[in-house]
Amino acid sequence: MTKKSVLVVGAGMLQKWIMQEAKNLGLCVIATDSNPCAVARDSADEFYVLNTYDIEGHCILVRDLMRMHALQGVVCCGNDVAPTVAAAAAVAGTPGIPLEVAQRTHNKHAVRFTLFTNGLQSYQPCWEICARDEDIKNWEYYAAQIGYPLVLKPLTQRASRGVSLVATADDLAPALTKLLAFEGDFGLIEERLTGTEHSVEGIFDTDGSPVWFNIVDRFFDYTGGVPIETGHVNPSVLPESDQDAIFTMLGEVAQALGVTWGPFKADVMLTADGPKILEVTARLSGGFDSQGTSPLTGRHPMRAVLQLACGMPVEAPLTWTPTQGYAACAAILVQRSGRVVCMPNRYEAMLWLENERMHPGPHIEDIVWTMSEGQPIHPAMHNGERAGFVLAQASTYDEAWQLAKRAANALAAAVEVA
Repeated sequence: MTKKSVLVVGAGMLQKWIMQEAKNLGLCVIATDSNPCAVARDSADEFYVLNTYDIEGHCILVRDLMRMHALQGVVCCGNDVAPTVAAAAAVAGTPGIPLEVAQRTHNKHAVRFTLFTNGLQSYQPCWEICARDEDIKNWEYYAAQIGYPLVLKPLTQRASRGVSLVATADDLAPALTKLLAFEGDFGLIEERLTGTEHSVEGIFDTDGSPVWFNIVDRFFDYTGGVPIETGHVNPSVLPESDQDAIFTMLGEVAQALGVTWGPFKADVMLTADGPKILEVTARLSGGFDSQGTSPLTGRHPMRAVLQLACGMPVEAPLTWTPTQGYAACAAILVQRSGRVVCMPNRYEAMLWLENERMHPGPHIEDIVWTMSEGQPIHPAMHNGERAGFVLAQASTYDEAWQLAKRAANALAAAVEVA
């Protein structure tokens, strides 16, 4: 008998959790990744070497898989491949969003332009788009129109890749060089907002109604004009009125973008003028919100998305209300250059920190490394270069964050670099 299967696009570190969730639902997991040694490939039942941005290749693969599998759905989690997922799901005949909607949310300029044309400019910073082949004076002109300080960012990158916080006109040229190293033909120049940063994760049910699974409070280090996220706490302690304002904004933004089904994730800043969109995307988060801190507080967005994408009954009720205190994720930042000589492995680190997984009080739940011994290392220049993460759980917000942060700092100091 052909087993019911799900295609997971991507087999990197962050996809391991959704693969396990799929297996918990009794699904056979098929995964793709361009890296033949992808971290989570062994978590899949079948693995294919295929670039996750290769839409046509995935459509061909789906047609082949349908001859051998009862393919129930196509998903991603934590990686920016929503267009690939949308196209593959359409070929498979399984639930998903239209390809044009996935492509729109994948491109920052398309998002900005769509909100502008739908009368929602108040929900975003002032912005301009500029082309690679334009003279530097044109970039300088647009930057002057926006006003310093400002932000330079690529159109399709995530995890702050290619992003620079530009303080003065003298900083524009090096920031432009950095941006164009990550992006093809265009870049965005945006007003630099001030306020508190948050990530919001929601799921649109089969009837088009949203369930906002979480708002997390995000913390950053902006040293050297590089926005590095040092961690987050889930759920947020924003006043209910501010949370409601964010949910209202995201409902209007999703409608304008055409997102009426499935996952929808947004990074927002709460400013003195209200909430503003930093970026949105039609997928689940990649910062250990969906993978770590939401499940630790009693919410399971990965399970819900899998059930939606595979046409399965969604466990009722879908809820964003936390039931198990607070959880925090703190980045392990080894901000030194050289080669990793020695580092605590996960088991040693858990023992060293003297925390047990099932400890009833504040405790370290997990430690995840993104590097290994012998690997070159340098200070993180974007969020994809953080050395690892500590997940902690506690009954209070401050306990969770302080425990995770202390552990992350201790682990970073314990890494030997030569």
